[in-house]
Amino acid sequence: MSIEEIPASGSCSRCQRALGLAAAKVRGEWYGNASCAEGGDCPLESQAPAVAESLLYPTPNRFFRKRRPRELR
Repeated sequence: MSIEEIPASGSCSRCQRALGLAAAKVRGEWYGNASCAEGGDCPLESQAPAVAESLLYPTPNRFFRKRRPRELR
């Protein structure tokens, strides 16, 4: 019985995307998937980000309109 090795964190050596369960270790380097490790087209490069960058940062309260006392209840 062999134990498969997967990375806990890190990024692909080629495309710098986050490593997931499909990560492959080739010659001591971690790659996002087998296709990226072989030097072919990386499917991760063609995917859009899962979350828009504007949603990653909180919006300060000063950008929201002031609420009336009745709306605060």
